[in-house]
Amino acid sequence: MFTGSKILVVEDNSLLAEVICDFVAECDMQPIGPATGLDRGLLYARAAPLDGAILDINLDGRLSFPICHVLQQRGIPFCFLTACSDLSLVPKQFRTVPVVSKPFEPDEMRTAIETMLRGERGGPLMRAASSGRLEQH
Repeated sequence: MFTGSKILVVEDNSLLAEVICDFVAECDMQPIGPATGLDRGLLYARAAPLDGAILDINLDGRLSFPICHVLQQRGIPFCFLTACSDLSLVPKQFRTVPVVSKPFEPDEMRTAIETMLRGERGGPLMRAASSGRLEQH
């Protein structure tokens, strides 16, 4: 259904970034990158032809939200892949995107990518925010 989709991978752990790129390729999609930091991620987000993106939230101590803003302005959907346990730091406007926890399960990641590419909203952060489990920033 999404064969050939160009998916940006932004992950600061280079080994995990390669695993994610391999996974994207196994899903018959084209991995773009990987970008292993915020600056490189912003370059790809601003200029690369993309259908979606998989973003780590914490990139060597820098948050990936500037990349999210660029992708949002370009109308490119994204999802988060993170080991971050404090998801309250995610800005409200990004709480509807799919979130996958590290280490990821293949089926969960595939579902998140498909959900992202379909443009569906209402991810787990949105449900958590509406239930009061996240503090507002």
